[in-house]
Amino acid sequence: MFTEAFQTVVESILMSVLIAAIGTFVPYGMYKLNQWFKEKLKVLDSEYAINMFAHIGDTIESVVNHTTQTYVQSLKSADKFDAKEQIKALETSKKNALKMLNKEAVELIEATHGDINKWIESQIESVIVEQGLMKILPNVA
Repeated sequence: MFTEAFQTVVESILMSVLIAAIGTFVPYGMYKLNQWFKEKLKVLDSEYAINMFAHIGDTIESVVNHTTQTYVQSLKSADKFDAKEQIKALETSKKNALKMLNKEAVELIEATHGDINKWIESQIESVIVEQGLMKILPNVA
């Protein structure tokens, strides 16, 4: 009889603790889940994405211009800008672009395009072609 009463008391205490824990942790968990969803849904906010991609495009164009001015032009002047140097210029631009992008930009690119390295490379190549910096790009794949 004493054991049954003791078991009932222990069960009551455990149930009270469990209810208090659930009451504390479920709202906190819901809050964290809500924050996570809001962060992920930023990608779907078209105004945010448009502004961020405009910033990314400006960054890539700036990096290409910098690489052209500091590296490519001197090699072209010396007639030494061959396929190997073109690949080196592309890799330098890609590395510098990745350094300049903030966490949000990287996450947006990865969420919308997957492989950030391939996407950055394609954007750099696009800027190069638009600016007429190279007639033919080497196959760097």
